[in-house]
Formats: sequence, structure tokens, C-alpha cells
Amino acid sequence: MTAAPDLTPAALEALDKAVREFNAWRFYDCHETLEDAWRDLGGKAGNVADGFSLPPGGVEATDALRPADFYQGVIKVAAGFHHVLRDNHKGAVNLLSDALRLLDPFRPAYLGIDVDRLHAEVRACLKRINALGPARLREFGRGAIPRIDYAGAAAARPGSAPRGRR
Repeated sequence: MTAAPDLTPAALEALDKAVREFNAWRFYDCHETLEDAWRDLGGKAGNVADGFSLPPGGVEATDALRPADFYQGVIKVAAGFHHVLRDNHKGAVNLLSDALRLLDPFRPAYLGIDVDRLHAEVRACLKRINALGPARLREFGRGAIPRIDYAGAAAARPGSAPRGRR
């Protein structure tokens, strides 16, 4: 379990709301909900989709994990699937690839989210999206889009583990 920081109630409420939006396939809303919290947690100003990304391989072992990086990873997963639903292959591939790099250091679980499961399911989707290519993206089985396993805001405290799907 990756140690979780103490976060403000507003940051935890935003995560709780964003997970519900994501699981309802309201990917744009999820992105919007987390964007302000991401900035408040120290994320860069500007367009999230054009924001910084981690170098290949993710965070160095000596680097501190930042909740802003985790929030940005979830934002990019949501934005990536928004692009899938809009048949934008390049946008989906770029965002989902970057999301995997951002989320990787937070495995196996973080803030009550089963990051291992989310990472594996996004990776499987990305593999299928790449195999289909731009011309066949509409063939992507929408049922493969993952749900976020989340224990809820109350469990997003240090030492908490995800309980399963909501």
C-alpha cells in the first residue's frame, strides 16, 4: 500500500465525486471535477491535457509521491476514455499512455483506489486501442472501459485499502 497523505476534505470530496462520474461514463465531468483539486494540490497551471508528464519509467525512487500526480493520472484516464468515445485514436493513446506512467508509482492502492486493477485494465484497453488503430477504433468494445474500484472518501486515509467496486 502506498502511503497516503492527509488531504483537505475538499480534495477528498472531489475524488469521491470524480469516481462516481467516471463510473457513470461522465468522463468530461470527472476531468472537470478533479482539475481544481489537482491545481490546489500543486499541479501545474494551464491545460491539464497539455500539462507535464513524468519521464519514461515514472517517478524516480528518491522522488516524493505527490497527490497532484495521482489526481492528474486519474484525470488523464478520464480524458483518454472521453477521446475513445469520440473516436479520437491519437488523443486516447496519448492520454492513456501518460496516465499509466503517472499512476504506476501509486500501485498497489492509493487514497482508497485499487490502482493495480485500474492500471491493468487501462493497459489492456490501451493495447486493444493500439491494435485497432484509428480506422477501427469504433470497434473497441465499450464494455471493456474499466470502473474505478474505490473504497470511498472515508477510506482515503493512510493505511486504508480498497474494498471493491461501488
